[in-house]
Amino acid sequence: MRKKIRYEIKGQIERSCYFRVGKALLRVEFTGGSINSAGMTPANYTTDNPIYQKAIEDSELFRLGEIVVGATYNVGDEEKAAVQPEQTEKLTADVFTDVTNVQQARSVLMNEPYKIALSELQNKAAVQSKAAELGVSFPNWL
Repeated sequence: MRKKIRYEIKGQIERSCYFRVGKALLRVEFTGGSINSAGMTPANYTTDNPIYQKAIEDSELFRLGEIVVGATYNVGDEEKAAVQPEQTEKLTADVFTDVTNVQQARSVLMNEPYKIALSELQNKAAVQSKAAELGVSFPNWL
């Protein structure tokens, strides 16, 4: 089973980083950060590609703690998803324990892999409804 990892850069709302993989340079865009009255949401990048994960985790920025792992999710096998899509969605529900307010929940739903438009997330009830529809849970936010 593959893992999907969300990496965060604390104190940044957007940043482009380059990581060396052999002789090549790999460019990664950390986006989705925000600053508002509720606090700061760090820039993040989510991937299930093991090459990207290794490149990030072997980097100097990761070793120094500038880049941290925000969350890890298990990704189900594609074969199971093709045969039983509804059951697989329920088994691989995403849980975001670091979300504590509506702005953070909205940010999660607007970024990869959900890409929900802001117009669909205008209030707390709409955010909760869309999260339930997608199988996303925010246990530390009511």
